[in-house]
Amino acid sequence: MKSKLVLAGLAAAVLSACGGGSGDSAATAPAPITTKVSGTAAVGAALANVTVQAKCAVGGGSATTAADGTFTINIADAKRPCVLSAVAPDGTVLHSVVEAGTDTSVVANITPLTELVTAALAQGSTSTFFDQFDANAQARLTAANLSTSTDTVRLALTGLVDISGTDPLKGALVAASGGKAGNALDQLLDQLAARLATSKATVADLSTAIGSNAGPVAIGTILQKASATCAGLRTGKYFGLRSGYFSSLTVDADALTLTDNSPLTSMISASVVNPTWPLAPAVNDACRFDVTGTPSSLLVSKSGVSLLIPSAGAVAAPNGLLGFVVPAQQLPLADLAGNWNALAFQSADNGNTYGTSRLTFTLDANGKMTAASSCDDDNACTSWGAGELATLTANNDGSFAATSNAGTGRAAAFKGTDGLVSAVIGQSNGLIVATKQVVRALPVAGSTNSYWDYVAFADLASQFGVWSTTITSVDPKTSTYTRTRIDDKRVDAWTQNVPVNGLRYRAKGSAADELIAMSLGNTGVGVNIGLHVTKPYLDISVNRP
Repeated sequence: MKSKLVLAGLAAAVLSACGGGSGDSAATAPAPITTKVSGTAAVGAALANVTVQAKCAVGGGSATTAADGTFTINIADAKRPCVLSAVAPDGTVLHSVVEAGTDTSVVANITPLTELVTAALAQGSTSTFFDQFDANAQARLTAANLSTSTDTVRLALTGLVDISGTDPLKGALVAASGGKAGNALDQLLDQLAARLATSKATVADLSTAIGSNAGPVAIGTILQKASATCAGLRTGKYFGLRSGYFSSLTVDADALTLTDNSPLTSMISASVVNPTWPLAPAVNDACRFDVTGTPSSLLVSKSGVSLLIPSAGAVAAPNGLLGFVVPAQQLPLADLAGNWNALAFQSADNGNTYGTSRLTFTLDANGKMTAASSCDDDNACTSWGAGELATLTANNDGSFAATSNAGTGRAAAFKGTDGLVSAVIGQSNGLIVATKQVVRALPVAGSTNSYWDYVAFADLASQFGVWSTTITSVDPKTSTYTRTRIDDKRVDAWTQNVPVNGLRYRAKGSAADELIAMSLGNTGVGVNIGLHVTKPYLDISVNRP
């Protein structure tokens, strides 16, 4: 009996020591698990003393890079995946990513190449991907998707920078710093930077192109060598289209020359065959060139899509010398498939008087127009008959032939870095400017724009102006915005995606006509026509640098 009492007492003592008694003892909290994200920030040279931010599914942090571009971010109780962001001293924003997993030590370099991989993964804006980083964004961040995205970038850079066998995200990166050369991965960054420098394209341009799946053709266009005075004027082949003319052109951005390779007559000067004209930069007006020896000037957008107009003080030649110059691209017919908006400037009396109209049409993957309609100023639309529907066929030079019962015209299609395809169709009686139908986003309040504005009237008279505007208000609920023309304080209000997606509408004001306007993607070129006006006109704007 005595031994049983002793054992019972010992058991009670043990239970009390283990907390099985009164519960006065507090449990010890587990120590946090730290995830270490490290890498190197570089653009060929090390990015020293810049802030790298990390945002994870749970947790986040930041660190400042060392002189050699290296950084380490320690994140307590992080839950991956993660996205990183850094701003280079020149304002270039770079991103990188870390896939889902449980490793507590991971590598994530941040360079122009990782920015491109992030764009391929995001399938859109990398800045939006970082800022939102919601469940949908996080779900994209898998090892398989990263592998696919890296392959996408490899393909896009084919012939430019060879990153085969390279992991831009996790590969060993030693950036050039302190007079010391970088390693092999860093030298690839140097190659990319050199190509961007000669083309005057930016990492943001490439990121946009890859994020929108624009493809190698669009990327190849913006990476052609650019003029020292104008980023949009690049060496290469172009198509020139004017009413009654189609020309194959060549631009030499170094020599600043424009050569017309047409076998018969030139679109600029009918009396000269196969001419080469010097392009003289306009004084204090970048990307505006006088075509020396002719009465014409070239207004060049950043995309390279340009407008040929009469020079200041020149007597207007046939059609006011209104013409488009479009970089030559080899686009398959399938890229043209879809619904299109178009604005036309055409003559019904052998070129004496021109009129305007709004068109819509649908192309299938074989270039067949399956439906089309013409719409008047009241947006009443009339469907075309079967014989009026055109068929597009691809030519070896990258242009297209557009054939219907009205004859055959020539078309030049262009894909921008946003992946949107636009086209200019030249016919014997005028021009049609068209672009794929998309839902266009509203502009950002406070944003500004400067542009050249050329107006061709029905009788071929013309006027030219240089304007700047500021977006003063935006209303997403009504899809409307107002802008103020800085030069004369004129205010006008626009409704986006009216009367159909991709167009915008302006009602008549005290100092402004009623208009339908159409932007050619992100090319920097816009077209509009006046509605219910006594003298029809086609108005083309080209954004200035």
